[in-house]
Amino acid sequence: MQSFSNTLTINKQRLSKEGYGSLYLTVIIHRQKRNFPLKLKWPEEKIDFKAEKLLPRFRKDPDVKDYNLFIAMEKARHTEIQKMYRIKNEELTMEKFMREVQIYNTKECFLTFMDYERNRRYIRKEIEKKTFENARSCRLAIERYDSTALFKNINLKWMQGFKAFLEHNPYHTDKQGKVYYYKVASIWRHIATAKAYLKLASLEPMIFVDDNAINYPNPKPGTETTYLNRRELRNLIDLLNDGETDDHLTDRQERVLKAFIFTCFTSLRISDVYQANSDWEIEDGFIQFIPHKNRKHQKEIKIPLLPMAKQFINNEFAHSTGFFFNLPNQVQYNETLKELAEKAGIKKVITSHVGRHTFGYLYMIMEGNVYGLQQLMGHTKIETTERYAHIDDDYKQRSAMKIQAGFEDLLQF
Repeated sequence: MQSFSNTLTINKQRLSKEGYGSLYLTVIIHRQKRNFPLKLKWPEEKIDFKAEKLLPRFRKDPDVKDYNLFIAMEKARHTEIQKMYRIKNEELTMEKFMREVQIYNTKECFLTFMDYERNRRYIRKEIEKKTFENARSCRLAIERYDSTALFKNINLKWMQGFKAFLEHNPYHTDKQGKVYYYKVASIWRHIATAKAYLKLASLEPMIFVDDNAINYPNPKPGTETTYLNRRELRNLIDLLNDGETDDHLTDRQERVLKAFIFTCFTSLRISDVYQANSDWEIEDGFIQFIPHKNRKHQKEIKIPLLPMAKQFINNEFAHSTGFFFNLPNQVQYNETLKELAEKAGIKKVITSHVGRHTFGYLYMIMEGNVYGLQQLMGHTKIETTERYAHIDDDYKQRSAMKIQAGFEDLLQF
C-alpha cells in the first residue's frame, strides 16, 4: 500500500522582518520527505496550517484568493500523480514522484514533452548534438502543422495529415524568394523522430498515446548515394594544378579541396578529418584512431594512409599544430565544395560525405571485395557497406567483357 502525504509548510528559519516566509508543499512518500517550493511568500501568522489555507493579510486582500487557488491546484496535481500510480498498481517512489512533477505540464502537449525530453536527454549525454538538433527541427515542423499538438488529438489520421503537410508545404523561403521543400529523406526523418518521442511519452504513467500513432508505417526510403567517378575526381585534382589561371582558387577553397580529396583516398568521415593529426600515424603507412562515431564504444580502426592521400595533408599546419588540416566550419566547408564542383564542371551536389562514398566506389571498381571495404570503413554490418558498392556503366561493360575472354576468335563481326 502506498504511503503518501503532502502538506502546506513555511520556512520558519528564514522569515523576513515582516514575518514573511517561503511556502512549500512538503511531500512524504514511504518516510522520504522533500519540500517542493511554491514560489510564494506569506506571513506565517496569516496561515491556517490545519485547513492549509492562507488568511487575508488585510481587508479585501486581492491576492489571497488567487494564492489559495494556486496552492489547491498544486496539491491536486500531486494527488493526481499519486492516484495514477495507485490505479496502475505501480509503486510510487520519491524519485518517480519528482520526475512526474517535472513533466506534469507535458502530459497534454506533445510539443512541451518534446522540449523537456530532448533537453533532458542531451544534458545527460544520452543523445548527440546532431540528434538534439534533428529533434528540434521535427518539433518546429510539428508546430507549423499543429500549434497545440495535444496528445488526445494525435492518432493515425493526425500522423497521415502531418506527413501530407511535410510533402506539400515549404519549410523556408529565402530573401530572393526561393522556396525550399522537404526532401523525401527529411520527411522520413521527421516522422521517425515524432514516433520515437511518442513512444517515449507512452512510457510515462501520466500520458496516454494512441498506439496507432506510434505504429504509423514509415518505411525508410531508398537513397541514391552520390559519388565521384574517376574523371570527376581528376577534374577536382586538376583545380590544384591550375593556380596560375584567372579562375584560381581562394585560400579557403584550396584548403577544403585538399581535405576533400584526402577523404576520397582514405574514407574518413568529415568529423574525423577535423580531428586527423600526426599522432594517428603509425609505422608501415597506416593511421590508427577511434572514429568520432565509435567514441562511445572506444572502437579503433586501422586504415592505410596512401601516398596519394598523404600528399594533400597541410604539412606546414601539421608541423605547427599536429593537425592535418586547417578547415572552416562544416557549413562553410559544404558551401565551398559546391563552389569547387562548379569550377570543375561537376553537375552533382557535392557534400562532405561524398568523399567517403567516392572511396567506396573506387575500392569496389578496383578491388571488388565488399568485406575488405567493410573493414576499411569500420562498419559493423555488411548491409551498411553494400550501399557504397557502386558500379557505373563503364565498369559494368568492362566486367562483362571479361566473360568473352578466350572466345575472340569465334567473333563473327
